[in-house]
Amino acid sequence: MNLIMRLALLLLTLLVPLILIPTAASAFKARVVWVTDGDTLTVFKDGWSLEKIRIYGLDCPESDQPYGFTASMFTLWNFLFREVEITPMDRDRYGRLVARLSHEGTSVNEAIIKAGYAWVYDRYCQAGVCARYRLLEKQARQAGQGLWEENNPIPPWRWRHGERPDSGWRFW
Repeated sequence: MNLIMRLALLLLTLLVPLILIPTAASAFKARVVWVTDGDTLTVFKDGWSLEKIRIYGLDCPESDQPYGFTASMFTLWNFLFREVEITPMDRDRYGRLVARLSHEGTSVNEAIIKAGYAWVYDRYCQAGVCARYRLLEKQARQAGQGLWEENNPIPPWRWRHGERPDSGWRFW
């Protein structure tokens, strides 16, 4: 009995760390099967499950915001039905996996920012790669790419709180 207890304890000691290691910690490949908007998509992974992904470090315009539809179409056109490598970073408050993505060696995150369809989301972008994202955003702004054609686009985090462009028209 004592030997059985020792073996059980040893087995438990070896297995518990494997169970507690988050599965989201390692990169995996999956196929994009749905694009919700410019920075959120759903992938089919492991041949049997769906995972909703929030693209790390950036924030695309909302669907009802100028360039929101275009940002969604950019992500859809470039990545729908394609296999991507997903590097998990976190889970957001909605349960989505927040991750960096790449397709055939090209960063999806960087492609969206470079095309001018996203802001770097400084509030959440804290990894070393964020310096590169900021540089790409600056270059897109200077080149007038995508949403940076506008003089003063409203970031999505302010749009979600009700800020809208001033039309210049006043009733009073």
